[in-house]
Amino acid sequence: MRVINIVRNLIGGNYRPLPGVDSILRSRGAAPSPLFIERFTNQTDFQNHRAQTNEELAARRQCEGELISSEPQFKTSGFCFACQRLSKFVSSWAFAYPVHGHLQMNWREQLLCPNCRLNNRMRASVHLLAEVVAPTRKSPIYATEQSTPLYRYLQKRFPRLVGSEYLEDGTGLGQTNSAGLRNEDLTKLSFPDAYCGVILTFDVMEHIANYPAAFAECVRVLKPGGKMLFSVPFDAALARNQVRARIGREGRIEHLLAPEYHAHPRNPKGSLCFQRFGWEMFEQLRQTGFRNVWALCYYSLDYGYLGGEQLQFLAEK
Repeated sequence: MRVINIVRNLIGGNYRPLPGVDSILRSRGAAPSPLFIERFTNQTDFQNHRAQTNEELAARRQCEGELISSEPQFKTSGFCFACQRLSKFVSSWAFAYPVHGHLQMNWREQLLCPNCRLNNRMRASVHLLAEVVAPTRKSPIYATEQSTPLYRYLQKRFPRLVGSEYLEDGTGLGQTNSAGLRNEDLTKLSFPDAYCGVILTFDVMEHIANYPAAFAECVRVLKPGGKMLFSVPFDAALARNQVRARIGREGRIEHLLAPEYHAHPRNPKGSLCFQRFGWEMFEQLRQTGFRNVWALCYYSLDYGYLGGEQLQFLAEK
């Protein structure tokens, strides 16, 4: 626990690290301290934050290294916010990637709670939804997924939740196929104006070539004051987005960089990544009609949100 104690004691600027996993074990099941979330609206403020917390970030990386096992599968103690109980999060080397010749654990897609079946990023999405968006059971919510453990978790708690997938089986937009999946195209949603108060879209926008149109549609279907909580591949060092592929004049895909495919729940070939986002995304969101846009920065040993500093995004109409 030596490195965990270092992480706990390091304070950069106004950043407050959370207690270590050992404190949870002593609490006998009680929830740990509230998740500390910082908000950033521009690259300069985020860079200043990073400069002030370099030592802490290095200690976190060392701590994460000590938590890793060489076994094909291993467990990490933590508190599952989704389940509201202690858990043994399960991780494996699936989705690991090389960095400077060494295999890097993909914490974001690991740390699976065996009870709710949600991994790191899914559990964090539930946490941010509760803490930052704070919908009620009566809130109308649209989620751009329907065949995932996260959707099934949310469906039990929000009766007015509507989910969808981008189907390519001939199902009409706004219609449901034989498997019960609703078909929606995020660039031309079938919902009426001001349809819902919350939109949830996680790791979707990078797979849409005309993502500004998708941003605009989200603004259209949100009620005034409505919020979109979302995640995308984001490089905080980039001022502008990195376009990896685009749709050419004849409707064909043109690859500007080596093709990158991400895991897809219904397509074994994966889903093509058209872009990775930088801070340019914030201005694009504002141009399409969002009033406020924030990067939500968080990290927690307690809750099992590992993998360096985590980022999701909030846009408010």
